Amino acid sequence: MPNFSWPRIRPGEVTGDSAYETRDARAYLRRSIKASIPVSVRNRRRPKRGRPYRLNPEAYKRVRNSVKRFFAWLTNGFRRPAIRWERLASTLTGLIQLACIIIHLRVFR
Repeated sequence: MPNFSWPRIRPGEVTGDSAYETRDARAYLRRSIKASIPVSVRNRRRPKRGRPYRLNPEAYKRVRNSVKRFFAWLTNGFRRPAIRWERLASTLTGLIQLACIIIHLRVFR
């Protein structure tokens, strides 16, 4: 039998905004995925016992910057997916994928 390993389905680390900072989200990710989520402003209290939450500030800034730049490109060049007029999620996903292809072709000619 050949030495074959399946590709990873789950990511090794998830970076999220402070809006996703809930106990349920952290408990779900704690099973096998590292979470890099900052503590929200409204919930500054850390747990009284145990370790503080993990956050890599440099990686968080880098990922957040790339996400903000993507949405800036999307809203400046493509009005329809930015406003989200579509009723079906599949149609909106298709429009976003088409916009990503066009952005990729414009940037990497």
